[in-house]
Amino acid sequence: METLQQSVTGALPSSTVPLKCPVCGAAMYPTDRNNFEVTYRCSSPDARFWDFDRGSQAQKVAKEHWDRSLKEVFLNRG
Repeated sequence: METLQQSVTGALPSSTVPLKCPVCGAAMYPTDRNNFEVTYRCSSPDARFWDFDRGSQAQKVAKEHWDRSLKEVFLNRG
């Protein structure tokens, strides 16, 4: 888990391994950062549901990938 200071500065310890998507293994990136929580999502083009035609089967599959890749990291205060 990150500390609050790491959350504020964005710096992670050098020993921290980047998060990997549980669906495809691609790198994850933070999509939302609150005071004590960071939300990560898959960076793969296969999870970019907004790039597909609205209502298409491809968009549905990508949205499921996006939803399944969710990883919330709760930060400690200290």
